[in-house]
Amino acid sequence: MLPNHCMIIKLFHHILSIIIIIIVINHSSLIKAENYNSELNAENLGTAFEFKIHIDAGKEDCFYQYIEQGSSLYIAFQVMRGGDNMAGFYVNGPKGETIMPYQWKQHAEIDDSTVPQSGYYSLCIDNKPSSFQSKLVSLYLASLKRDEWEKYVQELSEADVTSNNATALLRNVQWNINEMMKYLEHSKQQHSYDGYLAESNNRYVQNWSLLQCIIIIACSIVQVIFVRKLFESNEFGAKGKVRA
Repeated sequence: MLPNHCMIIKLFHHILSIIIIIIVINHSSLIKAENYNSELNAENLGTAFEFKIHIDAGKEDCFYQYIEQGSSLYIAFQVMRGGDNMAGFYVNGPKGETIMPYQWKQHAEIDDSTVPQSGYYSLCIDNKPSSFQSKLVSLYLASLKRDEWEKYVQELSEADVTSNNATALLRNVQWNINEMMKYLEHSKQQHSYDGYLAESNNRYVQNWSLLQCIIIIACSIVQVIFVRKLFESNEFGAKGKVRA
C-alpha cells in the first residue's frame, strides 16, 4: 500500500508543478515592456506623441516636454490595466506652477488653447497609493505652434498660392485636425483598454479553472486513499493486505 501512496503523491506533485509553471508563464505577460511610438511634424508646425509606460507599485514617474509660448497643448492620460485601474495625474509648468491639479482617476486630460510661457512642462503619473499593483498608463501629448502656422500661411500668401479665404480655410482645417486627433486618440485609448480588460478577464477565468482542476484532483486522490484504507486488514499480522 505504501508504494501506491508514494506514486500517487509524486503524480500529484508533478501535476501541481506543471499547473504552477503555466500560471507563472501567463503572469509574466503582465510585465512585458510596451513599445512606444512618436511623431514630429517635418515642417516644425507642432509635435504629437503617444506611448505606454509601466508604473511600478509605490512609484511616481515624470516626463518633460518643451512647449513654446503661444502653442496649444493637449494632454490625455489613460490607465490601461493594473489593480483598480486608477492612478494620480498632474501637470506642472516650467516654474513649478500647477497646470493641471492632482487627480486620482482612470482618465484625465487637459486642453489649453494657449501656453502662457515657453519651457519644459512636467507630466507626472503617481502610483504611490498602490503598494502592490503596477499600472500600465497611456500618455498622449499634442502641441501646435500657432506662430509657425501663421508664418506658413503668410508664406503662402506672399507666393500668391492662396486667396483671401484661404487663411480662414487653413485655420479651420487646423482646428478640425486637432479635434480629430483628440477624438482618434481617445478612441484608441478606449480600444486598448477594452483589449487589456478582455485579456485580464480571460486570465482570471483560466487561473480559476486551473485552481478548480487542482481541487478536483486533490479530492480524487484523497478519496482513493481513504477508500483503500477501508479495505485494509491488520488481522493475523497481515497488515497492508486487502480483505476479501
